[in-house]
Amino acid sequence: MRLLILGGTGLLGRPLVEGAVLEGWDVTTFNRGLTGPDHATIKALRGDRDAAGGLAALRSGSWDAVLDTSGLVPSSVERSARLLADRAGTYLFVSSLAALSWPGTPATDDLPPRDCPPTASVADTGYGTLKAGCERALVAALGDRFFIVRPGLISGPGDAHGPVGRWLRRAARGGRILAGGEPAGPVQLLDCRDLASWLLACARHGRTGTRNATSPRGAMTMGALLGACVAATGSDGRLVWADDEFLVGSGVRAWVDLPLWEPSSAPGHANRWMVDAGAAHAAGLSCRPLVETVDDTWAELRDGPRHDAGGPGPLPTERERELVDAWLGGMRDGLAVPRS
Repeated sequence: MRLLILGGTGLLGRPLVEGAVLEGWDVTTFNRGLTGPDHATIKALRGDRDAAGGLAALRSGSWDAVLDTSGLVPSSVERSARLLADRAGTYLFVSSLAALSWPGTPATDDLPPRDCPPTASVADTGYGTLKAGCERALVAALGDRFFIVRPGLISGPGDAHGPVGRWLRRAARGGRILAGGEPAGPVQLLDCRDLASWLLACARHGRTGTRNATSPRGAMTMGALLGACVAATGSDGRLVWADDEFLVGSGVRAWVDLPLWEPSSAPGHANRWMVDAGAAHAAGLSCRPLVETVDDTWAELRDGPRHDAGGPGPLPTERERELVDAWLGGMRDGLAVPRS
């Protein structure tokens, strides 16, 4: 099978290329050559799809499937799709749940993407709106001859600076680790390798339509994730769980200071980790155990060529210490209920 991957070196692109090569496919990638090295056995084409004339390397050739992992600017995605429309058997596009009016609205497969001007650029709008514009651009270019996948939060090896990587680096330092919300609170992560494997299967079978893609609802909790981070690093870390009221009152920024945490009062919070991806799972998407994702992410952080296991975690050390002391001090004064 001849596969063209637009991208191919990032968090998702790397396992896509590796999986396709293992299957014996004839793989071509198209990218700027800036994110990471190309796989040694594939054909690598160079170009900047957002620049004038940047698609020149794609003006010849044909493929059984095109898998677009890098499209972000609607006009560029439409040009790419139109250029390849008659030379690709299947066109798959990796969008995002952020393309939907979510979490304000429950995320379902048939929820339409939000509005986005066709001329929108990175400079004048946000990521989710741009991804929505890309979806609309595909409709304009291909009609219904495409397969759109809307992943939630992707993690796994290569997630050095994402939420899991940041929590792992914090866990490695040990000591008292400030955590937010309820340990039993749900999260939904999807290992990049599981998503890649499923996308290749969808390409093989020529799927069309639109599917949300994330782990099953209720399968993962924040407590299990952070506990797995501590266990993977082998540190003496002890999780100290502070409630939303304390964290908000202390000026802790949701997602920024404590990755994956947001107060239950945040707009749309009830829908945040309740994404229905049942159709994707019925179509073959499967998720490995959370512990395996965390362990493998740590192994790459610890031993990989881009070793940065000692890099920054969520909060600065002194700020975290102050918050933990204030939270535990409040508990001693009978102002809070201890949880750890």
